[in-house]
Amino acid sequence: MESDARRWDEKYRASTVDALRAEPLLSRHIARIRHLSGSRTVLDLAAGRCHASVYLATEGLSVTAVDCSAVGLDLGQALATQEGVQIKTRVADLETDPLPVGPWSLISCFRYLNRELFEPMKAGLEPAGLLFFSTFNRHHLENAPRFNPSYVLAPGELEETFGSLEILELSDGHDPSEHVSWVVARR
Repeated sequence: MESDARRWDEKYRASTVDALRAEPLLSRHIARIRHLSGSRTVLDLAAGRCHASVYLATEGLSVTAVDCSAVGLDLGQALATQEGVQIKTRVADLETDPLPVGPWSLISCFRYLNRELFEPMKAGLEPAGLLFFSTFNRHHLENAPRFNPSYVLAPGELEETFGSLEILELSDGHDPSEHVSWVVARR
């Protein structure tokens, strides 16, 4: 994690706290999010500067943001303060550290791929909990040939991986014009 954390810390040091940006996938499903029952807790993985975390906190959810970059999480805390909400943050190496203990009403992960987290993510959802996952697929390599191919999804991978959940929305890399795949699913 140290090299990844150092690299992301350096990137985020050049950043400022900007205006809140909602993830489009979350915005499209805001009605479902607003009607979550249970604990109304969120685990936002690879949270970066915490835009998804803060957006979900503005909806009254209790959010824990996890990332390897303390600098990114500090920017997220500043964004939360700017928006008048609170989030919890945790510095962790998602390659080696276990996920925080749930269960969670919602788990989100955007632009990060660690296939070892797929099963813990599914298991971490409480009944009727929502999963939001989105990252690059193999079509991304056409525009970014130096991108590590280990960090892109294959066509059909999300449906195969998360098919045991109720799939609410899926774009699984079959369309060459889409460089990102995503799934929204319910336990």
